[in-house]
Amino acid sequence: MATAVVFGFAVGAAKPLWQHWWFAAKMCGGTLSSADLADVLPDERLHIRTDEVSLEGGGMECRISTDDEHRALSVEVMSDGAGIDRELDMSFTIPVEPNYVFPDGTPGFADQFGPVILQECPKLGRDELGAKQRLLTRVIGPDTSNEPGPALLRIAASAANAASEQSGCGAKRLPLPERTAGLESRPLSEAAGTKECGWLTGVRLPKNPSGRPWEFTERSSGDMPITSCALVDPAKGKGGAPVVEFSGWYGDWTDEPFQTLLAANVDYPSDRSARGPMMADALGRATAQCDGEAANFQAHSVPRTNDISDRYVTGAQLRPLLLEFAAEQSRVHGCSGLKLPGKTVYPMS
Repeated sequence: MATAVVFGFAVGAAKPLWQHWWFAAKMCGGTLSSADLADVLPDERLHIRTDEVSLEGGGMECRISTDDEHRALSVEVMSDGAGIDRELDMSFTIPVEPNYVFPDGTPGFADQFGPVILQECPKLGRDELGAKQRLLTRVIGPDTSNEPGPALLRIAASAANAASEQSGCGAKRLPLPERTAGLESRPLSEAAGTKECGWLTGVRLPKNPSGRPWEFTERSSGDMPITSCALVDPAKGKGGAPVVEFSGWYGDWTDEPFQTLLAANVDYPSDRSARGPMMADALGRATAQCDGEAANFQAHSVPRTNDISDRYVTGAQLRPLLLEFAAEQSRVHGCSGLKLPGKTVYPMS
C-alpha cells in the first residue's frame, strides 16, 4: 500500500457547532458527510488525532479525539490481508453470531466495537499467495455500548465506497442506510426460495418445545462473509427470538475461530482434533472449500431454560439439520470438498 500522508491539526477555538462541517472538509479525504458527523460527534471541542489517507491503495485511518484524548470517532479502511485477519480475529475469537445492522446487500455487521464492512475486490484478482483481495472498513463511535445508529453505518459505507472506487477494488457500491436492519421473523411457509433458509422447507424439523409453530429469519443476504438463517420461537418474548442458528462463514480467516470454538467447548477424546468437522450436544461444524478458500458451516441450539442442558434442539436432532444446511449452502455458493461430522455426538465441556 502506498505511504500515507499524515496530518495532525487541531480545531483550535472553533465552536462545537461548526466542527462537523470542518471535519467533513478536512479529514478522511473529504469522504464523510457533515450531517452524519453532526449526528455522531459529541458536543464538545474536538481534535484530529490521526488522518492518514491513501485511498488509491485501499487505506485510511482517521481519528477524532476529545481534549482529554478520549475517542470521539475512528474510521479505518485496510487492504492488507494480515491486517484484515487481525481485525476479524478481534471480532471473532470464537464464531459468535454477528449483529446484522446493515440493509440487504451490504457485506457487513456490527461487532463489540461498531460496524464492520468486508468487501471482496473482484477487479484486483488474488494476491501472490492466491488469496482473494479484500477491503475491510471499521468505524468506532464515541459509545460502543449501544447498537450503531444509521449515521455511523452511513459513515462506514461512505468510507468503504470511496476506498473501493479509488483503489480499483471493483466492489459493488453500497447503499447509505436510512435505518438499521431489524429482526423480522416469518412463517416457515415463506422460506421457499430464500437463499439462506430455503432448505428448511425440505426437512423434517423437531417439534418446538414451546408448542408454537417454528418461524424463521434470514438475517443476511447477498454476498456476505457470514450468512445466517435461524429458527425463531415466537413464544419467547415480544416478537420471538432466534433459538436454533445456522450460519456459513467464508474465507481462510474462518478456520482458526472454529478450532478455538470446538477446543474450548466440546469434550472430545484426545485422539480427535478440533481442526475438522465435529458434532456436539449444542453445536456442530462442517467444512468445505468455496472459490479456493475455506468455508465453515455451523449449527447451534441455545438453552431453553436456565439449565444449559435443556436445549431447544438436541445434538442428535441438530446433526441432520446441519448436514442439510451445509449441503445446500455448498451447492448455492459453488463449494467443493464438503466434509460433514460423523454420527458421534460429543458432550459439551
